[in-house]
Amino acid sequence: MTQSEHPAPQVKGGGTAVAVEGNVTERLEAAIRDSKAPATVRAYRAAWRKWEGWASQHGATAMPAQPDAVALFLAKRAEEGMSVASLRMAVAAIAAAHDTAGHENPCASRVVRTAMKGLVRHAAQEGRTQRQAAALTVDAVAAIRHALGDCKTPVKSRDMAIVSLLACTGLRRSEAAVLDWSRIEGQPDGSGRLTIDRSKTDQEGTGAVVAVTVSAMRDLERWAELQGQGRTGSVFGLSDRQIARRVADRAKAAGLGDGFSGHSGRVGMAITMLRNQAPGAAIMRQGRWNSSRMVAKYGRNENAAEALRYL
Repeated sequence: MTQSEHPAPQVKGGGTAVAVEGNVTERLEAAIRDSKAPATVRAYRAAWRKWEGWASQHGATAMPAQPDAVALFLAKRAEEGMSVASLRMAVAAIAAAHDTAGHENPCASRVVRTAMKGLVRHAAQEGRTQRQAAALTVDAVAAIRHALGDCKTPVKSRDMAIVSLLACTGLRRSEAAVLDWSRIEGQPDGSGRLTIDRSKTDQEGTGAVVAVTVSAMRDLERWAELQGQGRTGSVFGLSDRQIARRVADRAKAAGLGDGFSGHSGRVGMAITMLRNQAPGAAIMRQGRWNSSRMVAKYGRNENAAEALRYL
């Protein structure tokens, strides 16, 4: 497809676009595979292909990209209904591709940053900001447990273990999908310790150890017995998307409504610890957050309720 077949984006300074650089998708994936979580690699791949396809159709250069072209791409995608989260993923993918290839990052330019601020503000005005996942709090877990009943079948037992473990450890769905039995260790008091070798915020593989409640350990033990394969290999044997679906389906079946996902455990863990007046540092360690920003975000409703003591 040539530039004459499609109009080029309007670029400040009168520059014209040239052909898309070949094999960027493959090089990008190879370069970031070892430095990003598998789910992130998939998301980057999809986001880059959308940008590459748009650039090809409009005669723009995908790599190195002109900031004005990227801003126009984002604006067009927003008009088509792309969420703010997806727009940010597109920016991250384009930035990663350029950084990997040694090109100047177009997304760091004032043009793109200003465009994103405007698109985010517009989305907020239209009520299209990203919603927080519903929380797997203690009450939510109890409701799911009640709905599942005795959990004497493998499927029910597995799903209860997923819900219970995510709610107390704050595991991401991708981390739960690759969790191995060897990383779970029981303690004399009935609780457990879960070792996470690598995660989204620990790409160097330093590792972290988080606590597992007594009730979650019991759910895991029951699942291990019903599974009948010994405590070796994958704990759940499901993909990250399947784990998210099990959480959503079980919550809905328990009458908790929509909004639950594979992220609900992290939200619920933070809220539960806030309600129990845990220090911020303890919540950050359990959730493996590097700053208090996410704790504050998840707990904003709880923090707001504190004002009722004085009203």
